[in-house]
Amino acid sequence: MDIKEKAKMFAIQAHMGQVRKSEPDKPMIMHPISVAQLLESFGYDDNVVAAGYLHDVVEDTKYTIQDIEKEFGNDIANLVMGASEPDKSLSWEDRKRHTIEETKKLPLRNKLVICADKINNLEDLFLKFEKSDNRDFSAFKRGEESQKWYYTSIYESLILGEDKNLPIFQRLKDILDKVFYKKEDLFLRDTIFVDNQDYYAKLKKLHAEKIELQRLKSLVTLPKPFVIEFTGTPRTGKTTIINNLYDFFKKGGFEVSLVEEFTTSKYYKEELRSKFDSMSYSDRDLAIFEEIYKQLQNAVLTKKDLILIDRSLNDRQTWNYRRLVRGDMPEDLYLNAMEKYSKLSKQLIDFLVVTYADSLISLRRDYTSSLALEQRSFLNQENIDEYNNCLNSLQGLFADSVDSYMLLDTSNMGMNDVSIEATSQILPVIRKRYIKAFQQKYNLK
Repeated sequence: MDIKEKAKMFAIQAHMGQVRKSEPDKPMIMHPISVAQLLESFGYDDNVVAAGYLHDVVEDTKYTIQDIEKEFGNDIANLVMGASEPDKSLSWEDRKRHTIEETKKLPLRNKLVICADKINNLEDLFLKFEKSDNRDFSAFKRGEESQKWYYTSIYESLILGEDKNLPIFQRLKDILDKVFYKKEDLFLRDTIFVDNQDYYAKLKKLHAEKIELQRLKSLVTLPKPFVIEFTGTPRTGKTTIINNLYDFFKKGGFEVSLVEEFTTSKYYKEELRSKFDSMSYSDRDLAIFEEIYKQLQNAVLTKKDLILIDRSLNDRQTWNYRRLVRGDMPEDLYLNAMEKYSKLSKQLIDFLVVTYADSLISLRRDYTSSLALEQRSFLNQENIDEYNNCLNSLQGLFADSVDSYMLLDTSNMGMNDVSIEATSQILPVIRKRYIKAFQQKYNLK
């Protein structure tokens, strides 16, 4: 085991059971690991990285600096000591003044550990503020003005006698300005979204949640891709959500796979439809199910971060329920299929998005988005009402078939708002999944 891995394992055990003050659903050890990863990303030596893992051990656990020196040697102990406050009996102000003055005297390698610690704390704080649209300092012993004074003073102590243009110092300055001096992208605010500030505020919140997911993704990978199925009545925003989510995550550096609707795919139309049409209704339904299940299985076996699938197992559940209500499917056959589909859905699909709208609104959307005035063969008020009723009746089934789902009435929503609402409900679920995966990876209690 190299020195970095040894320090990481030591820190995990030392901080066992501790949580982040500002976000108590996150294990404390996420912070030291992030600090160490940051130092490593800048190319600093192994001892500096190891000190990143260990920098809070003396301050926040039962271990002493003598324990660190015994386990890791004098150099790492010195780096950890430089990032630790020696006397917690002093008032907050006195401790911070002492830290500010002592930091000025430290060698560069000590300053790097302190700098990475402050960067991670401020970046986490910034994302929290952006997500909540609330500058809340209640988790800290002092309020905003005191925190502003402390972090600004620490930055000035860190660059004293050093090259302030070092990338790690520049990163600290950038996040310091964002948190305490309201720095933001003025081109976006004052030019692109000048007439739509409310929409911009919503997008900033989603962007912050995505950045947080990127940070969590750097700490742990999910045991399988996060799978989102989309279903619902036509012209209710489903395709818009899929396309916007794909673009949203792709631009954020996530590996995303988009699985098209099977029964409208080229493969189905050209290779399978004629064969399936000759089957009985029950055999055809089973054959379509087998193909959709195989399609989903193949997607899950990839190394993607997310899979967006247009109509899958739960969409077939809806079709079967419609047939049951119509009297086209025997109840025993429906119940057997329901049990099978639900079980497989629970294993493979993580989130289900179900959209619907008033039937007349759906029809208006269809006609106004098209040049054709011919009467639609399938899209009529009767079919849409039937579909909507089935979706509402199946809420209990959906709840049993996936860990999380949303039933979204888009009747009075613009398509941008539909995408924002869906994304705002999906992101917290993915966040929880990453945190759970992190806890499982390190066997955290």
